[in-house]
Amino acid sequence: MTGTEDFLTASLDHDNLKVDAEDPDPRPMIAVLDARPGLADSFRARIVELVREVRREPGCVTFTAYEARDVPGRFYLYEVYTDAAAFDAHLRTEHVHRFISAIPELSTGGPESLVQLDELPIDQPHHRPSRGRT
Repeated sequence: MTGTEDFLTASLDHDNLKVDAEDPDPRPMIAVLDARPGLADSFRARIVELVREVRREPGCVTFTAYEARDVPGRFYLYEVYTDAAAFDAHLRTEHVHRFISAIPELSTGGPESLVQLDELPIDQPHHRPSRGRT
């Protein structure tokens, strides 16, 4: 395996990308990725390409990319999938594999940059859904 393949395999196996494909809840998440010095334009172009492809996925509810106003080259990717199975399918696409494989060259981030989110329930303020995490 090449270094890129090793990075892709390790990234897809990282706990931050693990899902229980049976979980029917929407799957919101955010990734924060910093471009390597001098590579913000290249990374921005790669992100725009990714956004265009992901938005065509049937399980994608929203995929929006932002760049920090105060930190040029810092990108925030806000993603929501219909459920965990849709996110799992997303992780298996060729465009996601291409993007993850380009991260070592273009960004200082990795799979730990992605955070899966649970929405705070507003009708039950003291209840936090349990998903087997503590």
